[in-house]
Amino acid sequence: MQTKESSDYSAKDELFNIEVMKNYNNSIVNSAIDNLSNPKNIQNVIDFGAGIGTLSALFRKKSFQPICVEVDQKNCEILKKRGFNTVSSLDQIDEDINFIFSSNVLEHINNDVEILNQMREKLSDDGNLFLYLPAHRILWSQLDEAVGHYRRYSFKDLAQKLQQADFEIKKMHYADSIGFLATIAIKIFGFNSNKSLGSKSSLEFYDRYIFPVSKFLDYIGLNKIIGKNIILVAQPKKH
Repeated sequence: MQTKESSDYSAKDELFNIEVMKNYNNSIVNSAIDNLSNPKNIQNVIDFGAGIGTLSALFRKKSFQPICVEVDQKNCEILKKRGFNTVSSLDQIDEDINFIFSSNVLEHINNDVEILNQMREKLSDDGNLFLYLPAHRILWSQLDEAVGHYRRYSFKDLAQKLQQADFEIKKMHYADSIGFLATIAIKIFGFNSNKSLGSKSSLEFYDRYIFPVSKFLDYIGLNKIIGKNIILVAQPKKH
């Protein structure tokens, strides 16, 4: 997602490259659906910061009807060509919202608590919020700066911000344990989308051969200790 507050970063090639990471992308979407108490009751998926619709397309394959929230106009054009209902803000959605999904977006937004408050206002009382976010300040690199990140998150930081927005956290843990080491490698050796680390071929290799191992290690409990990302599941606080 490009935000009005982020740096002027045109990442269309990177967005399309990420689509080759089928195992990785499916894992994010499956995690979101698996954490729904009753998926059959979900009428619409709000994909906040949908980019070019990579993850929305996976929701659509699973019979959900995603509504894409995206502020970047070029991305919006791609989303509409792909047949998605596309808006530029949550305020434009009139439907009853009981599921908001967002992957690797809030880190691009300066005032992320304001966005969390908007999500809380739009969600029904029994609604579900699923966030997938970059973890660990120690992993901060030139790549984070290049793509317009304001931060990488910690559990403590997220808990404070969700509390400010009147959410109750149901689940929070790391994801992609081996990805922590891969991101350390990017921090040390750099990132290049045309060759070596960050290239389409390197992403395909990671997705096909390394990520399945990382997912298994997460499954047996390593995600409670370390990971490249954070998965957070929350609901509006009951008053």
